[in-house]
Amino acid sequence: MKKALVIGSLNMDMTVKVEELPKLGETIFGNDFYESCGGKGANQAVAVSKLGMKTEMIGMVGKDSQGEKLIQNLNKYGIISDNVIKSDELTGRAIITVDRKGDNNIIVIPGSNFKITKEHIQDKQDVIASSDVVILQNEIPADTVEFSLLKAKELGKITIFNPAPARKLSEKVFKNTDYLILNETEMEEIFEIEFNDKEYTEKISSKKKEYGIKNIILTLGDKGSILFSEDNSIKKYGVYKVKAVDTTAAGDSFIGAFTMKICETGNPDEAIKYATAVSAIVVTRQGAQDSIPTREEIEKFIEENK
Repeated sequence: MKKALVIGSLNMDMTVKVEELPKLGETIFGNDFYESCGGKGANQAVAVSKLGMKTEMIGMVGKDSQGEKLIQNLNKYGIISDNVIKSDELTGRAIITVDRKGDNNIIVIPGSNFKITKEHIQDKQDVIASSDVVILQNEIPADTVEFSLLKAKELGKITIFNPAPARKLSEKVFKNTDYLILNETEMEEIFEIEFNDKEYTEKISSKKKEYGIKNIILTLGDKGSILFSEDNSIKKYGVYKVKAVDTTAAGDSFIGAFTMKICETGNPDEAIKYATAVSAIVVTRQGAQDSIPTREEIEKFIEENK
């Protein structure tokens, strides 16, 4: 069985449900509040594991009750958590506001996530060596991300990088990423290309060539996604029409599903179509990791929506 390694964040999510997202300076009432296990890294690990792929995670939590809950949650989903480090820094948290349409905004308090260093990764390179694909996000320090991608490519692994939250990326990150998966906000921040620019696809293709990026997948929510592939072709993908309740883990579930399918088939076209179905199911459910479907649920959904 192939194995996925996720290097990234674990957060305790604190979610408030509201009618509409607040405007600047506005005070509003919330309809509901709940806590759930999250963090982009952990969400993606859960997505991969739920789809039946052996999954391990490297990350960092605090020596507090939230950190213990996050580790227990990984174990609940069958994720190997032996290399989740315990730090004196508090466990990371995310404050999430979700409106009645399912749209959200998120404030991340990194905590212990920002204490994981490239030295920690160097000490655990045997874990990378034993994996087939390595997934990273931007909720850990930039130099740790860069070092992890470099080490993964040196060891001959498939690398998938989700640059969220968005920040400027180094040339080494681009060159050591096989699949850069980002949304339109991240595209604007990283490449300085606006989605409403009529020539945005041509400009992304140009940036892809300039920076030596193998593949870019641009996710556009209810507008679908676009693959800028290694052979320089561009292909657009549609979405399933569903009623969104909470979009919190849609992007993470897309990445997890894409990872599983690309390892299973080696076909990015098939992997994107599968990941699109997974994220469509996720937005119809409340919460992050609990909203991620099983393989059986996905197959049923695809069959019913042919």
